[in-house]
Amino acid sequence: MNRQALLLPLALLLLLCANLHLCCRVCIGGVWDSELYSLSSLLRAKHAAHETAEEICPHNARLPGIRERLVLSLQAPRGDSRRLSALILDRTPGVSPLYAVSADGRSLGVVADRDKLEERLRAMLYALMPEGAARARFSPAVEITPVYSRSGRAMSPTDMALAVSGAVNALYFDRDGLPVQG
Repeated sequence: MNRQALLLPLALLLLLCANLHLCCRVCIGGVWDSELYSLSSLLRAKHAAHETAEEICPHNARLPGIRERLVLSLQAPRGDSRRLSALILDRTPGVSPLYAVSADGRSLGVVADRDKLEERLRAMLYALMPEGAARARFSPAVEITPVYSRSGRAMSPTDMALAVSGAVNALYFDRDGLPVQG
């Protein structure tokens, strides 16, 4: 009986240990992230962020202060290394999250505010819309892709909209989807 009483807590302790996961909590620039990361995800994210920052700012890349705290958790680590890398880059001095704008495979530049650019492009399309047209689009299509670039390199949304208007054509269509001459 005495032996069983000793084995029960030991069995419960082993059961608990079998379900614990070694995880990392991460603090970037003084802000703790709520996700739990595996050690391998943390190392991948730090490496990717450093390589990206070094490519953007050669010989001048300084990642923000990153602190890790190891914790045991009943939850498995769910943090994604790409998300963590993006969080690190968002707080890296000299690096900014921007949007690359291209049309027909040709780069037109980068902007900081995607929403304002899209607003300016829509306004430009619809301001020149001929009578009888119901829809409009650019041809070739304008692609807006999130990127990281050196801080201070973004064009204003208005300047980018003008660059886009010089690089692509506006097509107009009536309610039936037939082209309307503009």
